[in-house]
Amino acid sequence: MLVNSRRNGLKFGLFLCIFIVTLMVGGLTAKAAAPDLQVRSAIAVDANTGQVLYQKNDQRKLPIASMTKLLSIYIVLKEIKNGQLHWNQKVAISPEIAKMSRNPDLTNVPLSANRKYTVRELYRASLITSANAAVSALGNAVSGSPHRFVNKMRSTTKQLGLTSAHIVTASGITNGQAGKLGYSSVAKNDENTMSAKDVARLSQIILKEYPEILRTTSQSKAWFDKGGSSQTRMQNWDLMLKGLSQYRANLPVDGLKTGTSNAAGGNFVGTVNRDGHRIITVVMHAQNKGTGDPARFVQTRNLMNWVYASYRPVTLNAQTYQLSNVKVPMGKVKTAEMTVTKPTTVWLGKHQSRTQLKSKLLIDVNHQEKDGLKAPAAANTTIGKARLTLAGKPILQIDHSGTVTLPIKTIYSIKRANWIVRTWRDFISLF
Repeated sequence: MLVNSRRNGLKFGLFLCIFIVTLMVGGLTAKAAAPDLQVRSAIAVDANTGQVLYQKNDQRKLPIASMTKLLSIYIVLKEIKNGQLHWNQKVAISPEIAKMSRNPDLTNVPLSANRKYTVRELYRASLITSANAAVSALGNAVSGSPHRFVNKMRSTTKQLGLTSAHIVTASGITNGQAGKLGYSSVAKNDENTMSAKDVARLSQIILKEYPEILRTTSQSKAWFDKGGSSQTRMQNWDLMLKGLSQYRANLPVDGLKTGTSNAAGGNFVGTVNRDGHRIITVVMHAQNKGTGDPARFVQTRNLMNWVYASYRPVTLNAQTYQLSNVKVPMGKVKTAEMTVTKPTTVWLGKHQSRTQLKSKLLIDVNHQEKDGLKAPAAANTTIGKARLTLAGKPILQIDHSGTVTLPIKTIYSIKRANWIVRTWRDFISLF
């Protein structure tokens, strides 16, 4: 009995050891599956739905440096769309901005206070070579003064729900570097901060509303004021663009914006469209030992490659995605089928199945009737949204809802039952 007891004890001990080792190896494998990015904060999202594909301290507020220019340019593009600003409009340069444009410690194109430049010229300089004075001049053109433009930037972040944003300059330089354009009541080392999540959200909004921005951010080199007194050969600081040192054919990056400062390190919000599926990545505070340090792009490449290797995009459309048996209490037929209003991509892990994708229909109030869909309803009518889950868990995304929801529409027209049938159903429902 004692021998058997010892044998059983040994077997149990061996089993326990194997179990613990298995857990450890499994844990290590799971941990190794995600990239160990050498950055303080990062995020990767689908550019269309905002589905979160990777997170690392993504809600931590950090200096964003020149990634700020995406916010400034968003406002400029909105002003142009609304007719308040025009591409060929001439912009005067204040003495303070002209002085800033010749500061050797800042990225710039030289501007003269004795002449004017078009909105288009200043816009391109702001995005391609990250010219601080150029974007400051655009801010003046929009609001009349640096402080009024900063106020507009702050109100815009509130409108867009970028709750982590702290803005003190139009370009992303520190308050002290802004000189007379800054604030006397604010510390000189104060600078713009935002979370990686909010930078990704801002980038998603820009790409949706103004996709034409990519025509500029994808340019690796361009001239500023060619043939004029401020002629400058501009080079994009995004080294992942075609023709530059960090370009890779499998990742045709076409934007968006770098950001560098002593406090920020190397920042980069990038975007790439591969096989028709665009993602946005943000890395914050990568190593930045000097001009041309590729660390932020190496980390971005690692993240982008990991996303495409770890997920498979699945397109949901009328052929591949339908919600069956949606209740229509007073319809001529008591159930109907729904689908997405437009084709939408959802990313599944390589080892996840479509069968693990579930939906909960949320019918809009004006389309509800007795805990179901109100009849009649025309074909292709958007009646609400479907909240998606994958393997029983919500699919995270970066907007205010926090989870991926898809607009849902009717496939066919749904007729209302006659009054006799409706009365009978009301009567039956009492029992």
